[in-house]
Amino acid sequence: MRLIFAGTPANAAQALSLLAKSHEIALVITREDAVSGRKQELKPSAVAETATELGIPILKRNRLTADEIKDIRSSGAEVAIVVAYGALVPKVLLEEIPWWNLHFSVLPQWRGATPLQHSMLSGGSGAGVTLFELEAGLDTGPIIASESIEIDFSRTCGELLTDFTSRGVEMTLEALSSRPTPIAQSGESSYAPKIARSQARLDLSEVASSLHCKVMALNPEPMAWLELEGTPIRILRTASLGDTNWDSLDQVESKPGAVTSGAGKIWLHCAEGTKLELLEVQPAGKKPMFAADWYRGLNREVHLD
Repeated sequence: MRLIFAGTPANAAQALSLLAKSHEIALVITREDAVSGRKQELKPSAVAETATELGIPILKRNRLTADEIKDIRSSGAEVAIVVAYGALVPKVLLEEIPWWNLHFSVLPQWRGATPLQHSMLSGGSGAGVTLFELEAGLDTGPIIASESIEIDFSRTCGELLTDFTSRGVEMTLEALSSRPTPIAQSGESSYAPKIARSQARLDLSEVASSLHCKVMALNPEPMAWLELEGTPIRILRTASLGDTNWDSLDQVESKPGAVTSGAGKIWLHCAEGTKLELLEVQPAGKKPMFAADWYRGLNREVHLD
């Protein structure tokens, strides 16, 4: 089948590569080259790079308009597949061919830009993949296929997104073969707006299990953080012991934010006597490092806030 593919980031490029193994991609639509890195050089999107490698024609647009209808028609595509394109598709194009969007939650839960992150922040609620037909509303179109997926909180959002994308592409390929009738969404909706860096600061009045969900959900973007003596430090990866009150068991009370070591592990003390194991951190101006190496290098009492 001849397809149009619209997407921008790395997981969309992953989806493009997988779809291209089974179907002819007649046209790729992606966002325009953007400045990236310390040198602020223009760089094509991950999808543009993959499309170039595959020899697929590329249309770079930050905003689609009726002017693109000629490109849609000349492509001869029967369906357009969208994975994190990052811009709205106007009604005139939606009426030309079906546009199927791969979304990383069980709709109508977590409509919006960061569904998997919000699923993780909520402890796994609404986690999964949905393939739906685009319409004018924000992620409101009828559902073609949907599947719940249990979240493994030992993995970051970025790592999980790779798995969710693979399953989503499998679902898409199945739907392209069977062409099921889309079904209207039902149930209570929720929204997943983009998460700002200010919202990624950890709140040490929360218990360890809650903070662990937040750390893993915010990796790779925008990254959870705290401060050490007024300087930001990213908390990249953690492990949770659950919500046991370790202070009462150890008979040693530590205030939230204290960092200690024991049994070869580095602990961040959280609310209600709970502990969060720090696995990987990134001090300001430095590369990511094991928390044990960071703690050993400080060689002093440590308190994060």
